[in-house]
This record gives sequence, structure tokens and C-alpha cells, in this order.
Amino acid sequence: MINNLDDIISHSLSFIEDDYSELWVIANKVRNENPVLDFVELTEATKEVIRNLVEKKKVKICNEDTLKPMNLDVWEILRLVEERFRKLGRTPDIGDGIWFTV
Repeated sequence: MINNLDDIISHSLSFIEDDYSELWVIANKVRNENPVLDFVELTEATKEVIRNLVEKKKVKICNEDTLKPMNLDVWEILRLVEERFRKLGRTPDIGDGIWFTV
């Protein structure tokens, strides 16, 4: 169970609607609202927020080179997010990539 899921979705969407937004914006909001989550739980919670954003708010992932929206299904987006968390081995930060747009 993610604390304040609706608030996290709303917060993340406001950033994404304003401009292209990186994965760290979402992950840090999840962590701030759920400080007891370990790394694996944080990864899964962040993916849950992104799943909601993609399915309910029509958020898309961007090509990191061109920042053009890519036509990927939700499961491919979640796979990319999980890979990025695993590759980093920590919570994403500014400059760690994966951009979102509407």
C-alpha cells in the first residue's frame, strides 16, 4: 500500500503537464511520502504511480535523445523504469534520465 497515492499522482502530473519531467520527480515524491520503503518497495511503488499515470492520465515516456513521445505500452514503460532503478542501484536523481510528457 502506497501512502498518499492520489497526492503523488497529482503532484507528478502537475510537473509532467508543465514540462517534460524526469523519473526522479516521481520517485522522490514516492520516497518523501513513504520514507519507510526499502529500495525494492520504492521501485515497485514508483512503478505503480507510473502505471496509473500512463493508464489513467495518458502520460507517455520520451525518447531520451529527442524528447519525442514514444508509443510504448505500459508494460514496456514499467520494464524500462525497473531497469533504470536496477542499473542505478539507488533512487533516481536529477540527470538520471527517463523523461515523461503528456
